[in-house]
Amino acid sequence: LVNQAYVEPADDQMLMTGALDGATDALDPFSVYVPAEGAETYRTARLEALAHSGLILLRERGVIFAVAVGPGSPADAAGIEAGDMVAEIDGEPTRLTPLWQVQRLLARPAGSEVKLKVFRNQELKDLSLTLGTYVSPAPEVSEHEGISVVKLFDFDDRAMPAVRQALKNAADRSSHQVVVDVRGIATGSESVAYDVAGLFVSGELGGLMKRQEKVESFEGGAADWQGDVVVLVDRSTLGPAEILATVLRQKAGAELVGERTFGYAGRLKEISLPSGGQLWITDAFYSGPDGEPLHESLVPDVRVSVAPWQEEDAGEAKDEILERGLDRLRELAEAPAEEKAA
Repeated sequence: LVNQAYVEPADDQMLMTGALDGATDALDPFSVYVPAEGAETYRTARLEALAHSGLILLRERGVIFAVAVGPGSPADAAGIEAGDMVAEIDGEPTRLTPLWQVQRLLARPAGSEVKLKVFRNQELKDLSLTLGTYVSPAPEVSEHEGISVVKLFDFDDRAMPAVRQALKNAADRSSHQVVVDVRGIATGSESVAYDVAGLFVSGELGGLMKRQEKVESFEGGAADWQGDVVVLVDRSTLGPAEILATVLRQKAGAELVGERTFGYAGRLKEISLPSGGQLWITDAFYSGPDGEPLHESLVPDVRVSVAPWQEEDAGEAKDEILERGLDRLRELAEAPAEEKAA
């Protein structure tokens, strides 16, 4: 139809590439079409780009932006922040550039330097990113006025012991309150997220849903946490972190404090095309105990807006989301039992 109606003949391959690129862009920010010329190296490039930068980039409406920045990563050291719009990479404009090409620009050996131009708070900033391997920080377990706080940075084999220790600390103090901080977490294992949730609650925790069919189930053990839980979230809370927040909200009565989460806990499937290209498409979503797929933002029970200047000077600014979470637990401790049950 386009060839017939357009003012001059159009290249069929160009039309197909544009159609597939636009279609995946419309599905969700993680689905992507890779043409034949990039397909062979893309699988490795997407992993190398993340491993050497700690930067999760997505494209929406033709704009490349940072969804999350791994704590302790090269991107973190370079001063890149979640929400930054990436305008240029090494002088190459990213506007309307396919995501696979942008990721390939970051898939370079450790030690490589990448020059970025990013928009933040309506200002253009020049940043320098030195690529390299890194390990996310270890979880932090602390106490704030008798309340156990566990800060996770990833859902790896260190997450379970840290949360278990926080719960033990609470029990040793005869405390029944804990804060679980999953802000900024966009990576990790979905199964670990369910395992961590199983430290609080038992029974069915959720599953992997493919077009209303559950293709995998996750269950907790004999845990039976009876206390109050607050989960700290923000706009970079994504994937496994959203799974944990959802399970604790639905089965442990946890309250979410902070900002709206990103809204995506899905599984990407690679599909090879006859043309030699590839489609990376979300073919299933994870769910909480209610069986609803996690593809929308989680709205916090207690919303805390972080002002731009606080983010710019995060090292000195008071952690308002944590403070509000602790305040909420104090309020719950003083609330009548019937109010908690409601």
